[in-house]
Amino acid sequence: MPKVKASTSSHKRPRKLWWLVGFILFALFALLQMPASWLIEKYAPDSPYVQHVSGNLWQGSAIWQLPVAASSLTGSADWSWQPWQLFLGKIGAEVDIRTGQTHLDGQVKVGRHSWQVADMSGKIASETLAEIVDWQLPNTPIQVNAVSLQRKSGSDAKAIGFTQAQGQLTWVGGEVGYPSGDKVFYITMPALRAELSTEQKSDKNLLHINLVNNQDKRLGDLYLDSDNIVDVNLTQRLLENMPEYQGQAPKDTPVVSVRQPLMPGLGAR
Repeated sequence: MPKVKASTSSHKRPRKLWWLVGFILFALFALLQMPASWLIEKYAPDSPYVQHVSGNLWQGSAIWQLPVAASSLTGSADWSWQPWQLFLGKIGAEVDIRTGQTHLDGQVKVGRHSWQVADMSGKIASETLAEIVDWQLPNTPIQVNAVSLQRKSGSDAKAIGFTQAQGQLTWVGGEVGYPSGDKVFYITMPALRAELSTEQKSDKNLLHINLVNNQDKRLGDLYLDSDNIVDVNLTQRLLENMPEYQGQAPKDTPVVSVRQPLMPGLGAR
């Protein structure tokens, strides 16, 4: 009785493509299990900003520290990796950031020449603000509502800076005392809303923060450039809330203009 030949397809070895796919998946999962502390030690061994890293690339946490003013702002950050961002050429993660009563959560995405914050919401507590500025502040937090930012870098000067921005910050206000020289000046801040957008000035892509009150009346404008220099313009309408202010001008007129680094303390170390 003639023997039946086995199907030639059953003896075929797996194609090289499947071996390649298997190797890529294995390498990917091995990478995700790599301790996050090892990467920090390798690529930022002397960084004073990140400490006590635990977990791996897929999911982990860290203690962070930022030098601001005369002290340091310390908090924690937890992350959960979003693998589908690789198809967009980015490394993305869901992050949860805390310091004191401040709590923010959203998405962070990092590309070759850009970084992006998406759908960031939460609150910034008054105690956190007091660590950043040496002012007397009311015990009212700033609410962060679905804030998204994208900032690009590179060799093309016209393409760098803030290219996308949206979302709002809201604050119920209260009495603020800020020192100037040997004296403390007080102003009763009204409830206000900060609307985020982008604007191009002098071939620079700026982050524009438009300050308005509950009646959508203009209180001021903040512009942040790619060098972390902020321009602050405050209107007559806002300054009228300062008891010692005696100026006279149309309410929408900017009467105070200041240009300074956003967070001077970051360069102290």
